[in-house]
Amino acid sequence: MLASQNPSWKNLWLSSSVLSISLLGDALLYVVLPVNAYLFGVSMVWVGVLLAVNRIIRTFTYGWIVQLAEAIGLRNLCLISAVMAIVSTAGYGLLSGPTALIISRVIWGLSYAGMLLVTLAYAVEDSSKTATRVGLSRAVEQVGPLLALTAGTWLASVVGAKDVFLYLAVLSLLCIPFALALKNPIKKAKTPRKEVKGNLLLSPNSFDFSIFLMGLGIDGLFTVTISLMWLEFVTPETAIMLGGFFLAGRRLVEMISAPLAGIISDNLGVKVPLIFALIFVVLGFLLVGMGSLILGSILIILARGALGTLFPAAVSLLATRSKLEPLARNQAWRDVGAAIGPLGTGLLLIVATPMMLHTALSILFIISFIWLLLSPSWKNLQNGG
Repeated sequence: MLASQNPSWKNLWLSSSVLSISLLGDALLYVVLPVNAYLFGVSMVWVGVLLAVNRIIRTFTYGWIVQLAEAIGLRNLCLISAVMAIVSTAGYGLLSGPTALIISRVIWGLSYAGMLLVTLAYAVEDSSKTATRVGLSRAVEQVGPLLALTAGTWLASVVGAKDVFLYLAVLSLLCIPFALALKNPIKKAKTPRKEVKGNLLLSPNSFDFSIFLMGLGIDGLFTVTISLMWLEFVTPETAIMLGGFFLAGRRLVEMISAPLAGIISDNLGVKVPLIFALIFVVLGFLLVGMGSLILGSILIILARGALGTLFPAAVSLLATRSKLEPLARNQAWRDVGAAIGPLGTGLLLIVATPMMLHTALSILFIISFIWLLLSPSWKNLQNGG
C-alpha cells in the first residue's frame, strides 16, 4: 500500500482521521443546541455566542499554536488536541449554563486549531503532491461530521439531546490510538528565526483577503440565509428541509470536490483550478442574488470544497521557509470571516434582503479576484504542480 511505502501518506491518513473523529461532537452541537437550548441551560441569545466562540478564540491563538507545534512536535500536539476534543464533547453532555459551556467551546476551539494545523502540516509534507494530499485530508475530515448529521441525530432522538454527547465522547476515544501512531515529519519544517506572533491577523495579503471573503460569504452569509431565501418560494417546513439538504449535501460534495481539485492542481498547476473555483463563487453568488437558488447553491458548494483545498495548497507553495505560519495566518483570516459573517448578516438583514447581500458579496469577490490576479504572490505562484 502507498501508506506503507511512504510514511508521509500514513501520517496524512492518521492525522485526518483524528480530526474527523474529533469533529463528531462539534458537528452535532450545531443541530441539537438551537432546538434544545433549554436542556443546556442557555437562552437563544447564548446559542449564537456558543456556536461562534470557538472560531473567535481560534483567530487569536493560531500563532501561539504554531509555536507550540514547533516546540513539542506535530504528533504530541495532535495527541493533546485529541484529548481536549474528547473533554469538550463530554462537557456538552455533562455541563449546563453559559459559563461552563463557553469553557467547553473554548477548549474545542483550541483543540480544533491544533488538529487543523497538524493535518495541514502533514498534508503539505510532500511538496510534489501538496494539493492532492490537502484534498484527501479534507475529504476524510468530512466523514465524522457527516456521521454526526445522520447517525448522530438519530442517536440523539433515542438517548436524548444531552446524553448523546457522552456517547460521542466515548466514540471519540478512537482517535487516541490514531494520534499515538503518528510520526513527526522526517523533514521537519523550520520556522523563521524571528519570533512567530501569537496574533497573525496583520498585513493580510491577497490570498488572506480572498479566504476571508470565503469565510464571510460561504461559511457565513450563505449558510445562515439558505433556508430563509427558500421561504420566498415554498412553505416554512419545506424551506427548512431544503436548507438542511443543501448544508448536508455540502459535506458529500466536499468529499468529492476537495480531492478532485487537488489532483487537477497537481497535474495542471494550482492557478487553473483556482481561477475556475473563484469564477464559480462569483457566478454562484450572482445567481443566488437573482433568485436562481438551486444552480447558484450548487456552484457555491462546489467552489467551497475546491477552495478548501486550493487555498492551503497555494499558500504552502508560496512559503519560502516555514509553511506552518502562513497556513495558520490564512486559516485565521477564514475564521474571522466565518465569525463576522453570521453576526453581520443578522444586522444587515434589517435593511437588505438575503439576495441583495449575495449580490453585494459577488461584487466583493470580483474585487478580491482582481487583486489576487494582480498581486506579486500570484505572479510568484508556480504554474506547475
